[in-house]
Amino acid sequence: MYFPRPYPDELTSSLLIRASRHLGIPFDKVLKDLTGVGRKRLHFLNPFALKKIADSTGMAYDEILVNHTLYPYVTAFMTNGHRERLRASLVAAAPQIRSDFNWLVGAPWSRLACRRFCPECLLDDLREHGESYWHRLHVLPGVYTCTKHRSPLLGTDIPLGWCEPSRAQACPSDDPGIEIVLPLSKHLLDAVAMDSKDALEGNFSARLDEIRAHAQHVEELGLSFSKGCVPRCLSSQLEKFYGTAYLTYTNVSWPNFRMSVERRPALMIRQAETATFTTLQYLLLQIFFENFPSATLNRRN
Repeated sequence: MYFPRPYPDELTSSLLIRASRHLGIPFDKVLKDLTGVGRKRLHFLNPFALKKIADSTGMAYDEILVNHTLYPYVTAFMTNGHRERLRASLVAAAPQIRSDFNWLVGAPWSRLACRRFCPECLLDDLREHGESYWHRLHVLPGVYTCTKHRSPLLGTDIPLGWCEPSRAQACPSDDPGIEIVLPLSKHLLDAVAMDSKDALEGNFSARLDEIRAHAQHVEELGLSFSKGCVPRCLSSQLEKFYGTAYLTYTNVSWPNFRMSVERRPALMIRQAETATFTTLQYLLLQIFFENFPSATLNRRN
């Protein structure tokens, strides 16, 4: 039976939307055929039925997992054991509630927790493939610029999380897009997008030594031995650096994040591969240390 193959960087959920159109059958029937159960809602970023998708497309399971889900991004800082356990659990066909993926959507109530697309990529896709699709790089948490065209992404009124099939089956070309206004500089937005791309493509492991070097610098500043004064300064500067609006919109869970920063500022980075934080939180810490003057970290405010 014919089944379309995914385009470069296409999410599996996007592939299923296109499969529905190519096959001329309702989207919810595609879901039922793959999972064996009827679904009234779909979590757009939560991978499921990967083995059946691999079989239907004639592709290897790991090729689907690594190139067409957010698994590489989610596991970028996990231990090998944790990463492998998650990989094994994703073989199950039926959609499941997965805490490892649910945080990716951002704050569910936020207008920014929506499907996003690059208008220039959309035109490229229409020219090359004759249809549009949802790119993984455009829906990563905290990412609002396209790394290919260096242009702002457009939003939609379609949530990234749970969504009814009637709304879930839209493609980017179906939506005119909504301009997204963010309280963060283009320089930082580009940095978040580029580092997120590295994490998704599995390139961040090569930077763990760099991250550990930042951790060592933090320890040299005395952040672990200042009776909480300097760590509080660090967390305060982190909040000012990104702004509470951006941290809230992207659902960084700032109170918990701040508490961890204040308690163990260096240890959290030195053990980055143990997934103490989400991938986005690690990336925000890394970008902060790369861009923020070290002298500020040493102020006793």
